[in-house]
Amino acid sequence: MFAFVGLGGTDEVGASSYLYLLKEGNLLIDAGLRPGQMGEAALPQLERLQEHPPSAMILTHAHLDHVAALPVVTRRYPNLPIYCTEATARIAALVLADTLKVSTEQGYPMFSAGEMKRSLERLRPIPYFQRITDHGFAFELYPSGHLLGAASVLIVSGGRTVFHTGDVSNVDTPVVNAAWMPTQVTAVDAVVSESTYGDTLLPSRKEQVRTFVSAIGETLQAGGRVLIPSFALGRAQEITQILHTAMASGLLPAAPIHLDGLTRAMTQAYEDMLPLLPKPLQNRRQSSGQPVFLSGTVHLVSNRQDRERIIASDQAAVVVASSGMLHAGASPQYARAWLPHPENALFVVGYQDAESPGRRLLELQQGGDVSLPDGQGGRELIPAYARVERFYLSAHADRGGLLGMIARYSPGKVLLTHGELGPRANLAGYLNSKYEVSLPGTGEVVELQDSGRRRGSFLNTAPRKLEALKERHARGKVAVRYDAAQHQVVIQLPQELDGQLFGEGEYTLEVLRGKLSRIKLRERDQEALAGMEDQADSQGPTK
Repeated sequence: MFAFVGLGGTDEVGASSYLYLLKEGNLLIDAGLRPGQMGEAALPQLERLQEHPPSAMILTHAHLDHVAALPVVTRRYPNLPIYCTEATARIAALVLADTLKVSTEQGYPMFSAGEMKRSLERLRPIPYFQRITDHGFAFELYPSGHLLGAASVLIVSGGRTVFHTGDVSNVDTPVVNAAWMPTQVTAVDAVVSESTYGDTLLPSRKEQVRTFVSAIGETLQAGGRVLIPSFALGRAQEITQILHTAMASGLLPAAPIHLDGLTRAMTQAYEDMLPLLPKPLQNRRQSSGQPVFLSGTVHLVSNRQDRERIIASDQAAVVVASSGMLHAGASPQYARAWLPHPENALFVVGYQDAESPGRRLLELQQGGDVSLPDGQGGRELIPAYARVERFYLSAHADRGGLLGMIARYSPGKVLLTHGELGPRANLAGYLNSKYEVSLPGTGEVVELQDSGRRRGSFLNTAPRKLEALKERHARGKVAVRYDAAQHQVVIQLPQELDGQLFGEGEYTLEVLRGKLSRIKLRERDQEALAGMEDQADSQGPTK
């Protein structure tokens, strides 16, 4: 057996959980929750584990959408060995404690304190690049960027290999180095890749940081207050470093920086894990003798009274608060108070899922109303007159980064997960001219072995026969039309060519970035397209 089952996090960003059905046993990777959901709706399809009990489990990193359902798994499999890096083990304890606190307040506790404790006791921290062979199959963890301690996984089973990217970033940040990649092409049977930004070419990170700092400076100099809803893990610490450096160098006026919500505990944890952080941060601590994150103008919001004082103050300030999508936590409280005032600003710096208040806010015209959590289990419409902008400081690789990484592993087959319909389909369009590509649905069993038909093999005929075919069809009629809706020139080949000179499907010349900058011959897999159309229909109309 050499197959993959996505229990969650396939055609969505949330509830990530992936099961590998291997010859020697089954390997479970991650068990997360869906942000913004409660109770059973937040969980992956963990009931599928009854059919295929796991022999071992790996946590790729400690974000809520990958780790927060861990106690639910260990409730069912109390002796399951769980592997992760040291940083992931330490951070997971904080994420699970916060998940228990929030879900209990919402009235839908996902697990008990005892179950959380027992799940943490099952963690087996291992270093990167150490091969584990205790379960018949073998695996290694590689640095994946994205987050402190985050890992990709190379799995070896029955002489076959699959590379599971996890959440991956190919860009260095102040708090984590870029993903490791082999110096030479390393062929594997399959790559299972995330596709969060599969339809996006992200702008230069350096330029985004510059404009981000400039926008904050404009708001502070005008006496406004800046709210940065942020993921507590990684992103909050990166933002803190950017602000600290900009203020120290005079690019930003001095102003208090307040950390609220889960960002407080996480930033303190990062201080304690300094030996695991990039060398420049370690060197700075050694030379200055001061804390790396909690020094200067950085303050922790310690209680509700402290938060209310900051909200009511008219002093220019920056608040970095969880959650990053405004689903819950402290950030909606600041947003409800500050969004109605045009002198303030709210800057989005991370991914926003389709149903998040953060995504809705970005789609608004200035002055429109956004529905935010009211802190009591309900929602409140808030007018948004403040400056709202998005800056791409993502911890995920964009389309170019993903294509480059996948090419480095030269897979026979590629499975795309961890992405909404559009990004997955777009990335698949760039991949399916060279690889066999699958877009698995939740619960679908997908074979990991290449079927033997590479989609790049357009010219699948012997050279002599190919020349004869070319001559035979040299005078064939070729129809060309322009599809304005898709901004494509469509070339329709003579019917006689189907299945001979070219594979079945429709081929297009794509117009990229407003001009014909590249010609690409792409086969459109009609079955795959039909499947995507069915999926879109089942989700209802897009608002």
